[in-house]
Amino acid sequence: MENSKKMSVTQLIIITAVNMMGSGIIMLPAKLAQVGGLSIVSWLVTAVGSMLLAYAFAKCGMYSKRPGGMSGYAEYPFGKGGNFLCGYTYGVSLVIANVAIATSAVGYGVVFFDAELSPIMSCAATIAVLWITTLPNFGGPSITGRIGSVTVWGVIAPILIISTAGWFFSGDMYAANWNVHDMPFGEAATNAITMTLWSFLGLESACANADAVENPEEAVPKAVLFATALCAVVYIASTNVMFGMLSAEEI
Repeated sequence: MENSKKMSVTQLIIITAVNMMGSGIIMLPAKLAQVGGLSIVSWLVTAVGSMLLAYAFAKCGMYSKRPGGMSGYAEYPFGKGGNFLCGYTYGVSLVIANVAIATSAVGYGVVFFDAELSPIMSCAATIAVLWITTLPNFGGPSITGRIGSVTVWGVIAPILIISTAGWFFSGDMYAANWNVHDMPFGEAATNAITMTLWSFLGLESACANADAVENPEEAVPKAVLFATALCAVVYIASTNVMFGMLSAEEI
């Protein structure tokens, strides 16, 4: 693949960050409202764990010369079988994840446009969303990188609005939302970890696109570390400010 058709490290960082944040930035506040502001502890735990995982991916990216991203990494210790299993299981997970995201997108669209869809129509709309988002990939990594540079604002804009409204943050409101159901500290933090950990899924995107970026030995480590750190800051700030603005029931 010619370098002119490959992504830059900046585009790879953006794509990785967008893949990680995605629907999570919209869905998580409502989910974490079941726990309360105490969920910040879960955020910190999963953020540290995700950064360690990102560091492991970064080290693999620095030393791996094999094509295939994560599959190439697995080939070093486990041979061709490891390469196949890694690629196959990752592919299956992407099929499930993409269908789930497309289904959620259709669900949001139905509410936004106040429409009613039959099961068959919902299925057709989900398939259409999958194809519409797949077609740009035929244009090569540079095209998807440019699209990502634009669509990232769909994630950033709501965060900027929330951050601006966050000037109305109330410490008393945050304290009232700290532990909504008065659960034991450990139980509340553990319940939230399953949700906060999910939000970091996608950090492997940098490795999966190793063949589509210029100078992958340098670009992949930078992308996976910067994108994970950026998402950690954005997630913690944007979700916790909500607990100082609204009651848990309203979130």
